[in-house]
Amino acid sequence: MKYLLFVIAFTSVFLCYSQRKINYNFSINTTFTTNPNFGEYDQFSDRTDWTIVIPNALLLRNGFDVKLNKLISAGINLGLDWHSELDVLAIPYFLDIKLNLANSDDDRFYIGAGLGKLLKIGNSFERGNYQKVGLGYEISSNDKFGFILSADFHQKKIIGFENGQLNSFSFGLGMFFL
Repeated sequence: MKYLLFVIAFTSVFLCYSQRKINYNFSINTTFTTNPNFGEYDQFSDRTDWTIVIPNALLLRNGFDVKLNKLISAGINLGLDWHSELDVLAIPYFLDIKLNLANSDDDRFYIGAGLGKLLKIGNSFERGNYQKVGLGYEISSNDKFGFILSADFHQKKIIGFENGQLNSFSFGLGMFFL
């Protein structure tokens, strides 16, 4: 908990005194799995289920990014992960860094990585470590906001989890604000 308070205080001071461009971002990611009911008749909807893949987990992310230079930005993020099939609920907080691969005006294509912990605020939430790596594309619509498309690989090393870790690949859609 002391580590979390230190990170929040340090980031707050950094953001308050920073003369650099700061963005707030929010994204919704989901993972997909094969449909176990594919081809079966559903009496509730009165039709056959022909959906091949279905959403498996919901990952919400929000945070602040600071543009350090034309190539690199860094940020602090907080999320909520819900894996319904595995009955896993986690709150990752992590630092991330994004390296631009291509720029066009205010749009950017980047590779990003993040490292952090899972916050345990109650019996329903998991404790452990969190890592992520992925690709993203920020589409700037004007000076005030833009859209984010992302594909990320997440790894949660959960204490007391059956396999020791939970790996997932997600696709996301989000927004960033200036």
